Amino acid sequence: MTIRIQPAARRGAASMLRWWTAVCLTAYPLALAGVIAALRFVGERWWVTLTALYLPRIAFALPLPFILLAGYFWGSRRLMLLQTVSVVLLLFPLAGLNPGLGRLRPATAGPVLRVMSFNIAFGSQGVAAALSQAREFGADIVLLQDAQVAAEPRRRAMFAGWHVSSDGEFFLATRFEIRASHVPADLTYPQGTGGAHYVQHTLATPAGLVDVLNVHPTSPRAGLEEVRGNGLRDEILSGRLFTGKASKPAEWNAFRRRRQVAGIAERAQASRNAVIVAGDTNLPDLSWMLGEYLGGHRDAFRQAGFGFGYTFPAKRPWLRIDRILTNDRLRAIEFRVGGVTSSDHRAVFAVLAADSPAP
Repeated sequence: MTIRIQPAARRGAASMLRWWTAVCLTAYPLALAGVIAALRFVGERWWVTLTALYLPRIAFALPLPFILLAGYFWGSRRLMLLQTVSVVLLLFPLAGLNPGLGRLRPATAGPVLRVMSFNIAFGSQGVAAALSQAREFGADIVLLQDAQVAAEPRRRAMFAGWHVSSDGEFFLATRFEIRASHVPADLTYPQGTGGAHYVQHTLATPAGLVDVLNVHPTSPRAGLEEVRGNGLRDEILSGRLFTGKASKPAEWNAFRRRRQVAGIAERAQASRNAVIVAGDTNLPDLSWMLGEYLGGHRDAFRQAGFGFGYTFPAKRPWLRIDRILTNDRLRAIEFRVGGVTSSDHRAVFAVLAADSPAP
């Protein structure tokens, strides 16, 4: 027996497909705009947006091929053109694409500072990789994070002839004189105390005195692993995801990071010299903390970089958390990201020039 679909039924189904396609074509760019706004203006203050900040941004593009395919068959041309907005939102705010227009600015004729920052992830081979990349770049300021305390004698030997300073995980090697160093006091919390997660050095450079803050706020990894638990499916079925049990460690982790970032920003803003804030910030693009506390600083990648600038994880990076920031006394005229080493981060490099005369 042959079942025939009546013309009226076919027209009804086609009408429903066109309606759903129109909804998707309209809702998708609106949803992307909503995600961007939530990440930027809520960010680390809610565990859901906190978790989303550290997801691969390609995840937000997964619906796009299906929406375009549906639009090709059942959508209107006007709504299909709206997807150019979706692509722009995906590439620029979400993925962080930098078209490199800042590199068109004329080069400076004055002295420059060549800065390298690298989270060597406690790896014993990281020091050799840092020195090799520093020499290749011609760096005169090298900032390392996650440097093993036990390996300090080896680091000092490898950077023989440089001015060096080490405090815990932070290591500085520079060709310039270190005029002063500041190690901040621990921060106080209801549960006890914790490190401020930065050190500051004042360097005498050809561009004048420069305050360099080597930073590494608390990693979000422990908090995110609590949210993930035994996997998203298990967390949902057990109800743990909705009861808030998984969110509390993530929120506590974020609160500590916020205190640290606020302290870094306060110290940088109090300086009367040129300022460099560099290191593994653990703050991805669209981070509320980044915008709230360090948004007034210049991002070397935004000024002189090109592409996405991702630095973590090193082999297949999807986040830009390793940064070189400055105040308005310096501007970046060159920026690059290093290659894969034994670390799970990639190094970042910037050439900085004086942008205004000293007071």
